[in-house]
Amino acid sequence: MAGPYIDVVKLTSLTSAFYDPDVLRSKIRLLRDADIDVCVGGTCAEVMLWQKVYPAFLAKAGQWGFTGIEISDGTIEMPDAMRREAIDRALSGGFRVFSEVGRKEWSPQTGLEDLVSDLKRDLACGVDKVIVEAMEIGQSVGIMDAEGNPSEEGLRALTEAAGGSEKVIFEAPLRHQQEIFIDRLGTNVNLGNIPPMEVLVVEATRWKMTGIPFMTAYSANPTGA
Repeated sequence: MAGPYIDVVKLTSLTSAFYDPDVLRSKIRLLRDADIDVCVGGTCAEVMLWQKVYPAFLAKAGQWGFTGIEISDGTIEMPDAMRREAIDRALSGGFRVFSEVGRKEWSPQTGLEDLVSDLKRDLACGVDKVIVEAMEIGQSVGIMDAEGNPSEEGLRALTEAAGGSEKVIFEAPLRHQQEIFIDRLGTNVNLGNIPPMEVLVVEATRWKMTGIPFMTAYSANPTGA
């Protein structure tokens, strides 16, 4: 039902490793039949790099039917050379590559300047899109403040560095975040970390057909003409 409004489904962490192989292939096939890319989460790639089995992991991911690989350093330390090689190997394997910037353990030392630098680095390596980390909680991480509001400076800096918002996916698990991103960056802004049951609500928000967005649109044009 929500398929037409989903571009990519990510199987997070190491969840795909615990599926029955036939069930996993069936799930991936169902998504691919709906023209949805299926991506292995970044934590899985981190574990495989850490265990030094990344090439075998890519081969197995291709056999299962995955079409995307996420590269992140949310947990492990990943030098630029290792990251570049991981991206290159995935690209050579025919995968769409998504990278993630912003560590899960946020600190003042990992600021906006680092996010912008990391985004530019990954785009130069040829990734399809860069994901800006917000985690499932959506607060006090990345460009989000303690209330989960994205920084205006952060939005501006990241989109300028990427030449627009097309190459950036903003994780936005909270409803008011989604409204802010859509209001600031337009109907087609890429949003991530959206729970499956929220997809249609997000699509309605894009078209200003929910709550506050609708009230704002109505106030600006009461006649509807």
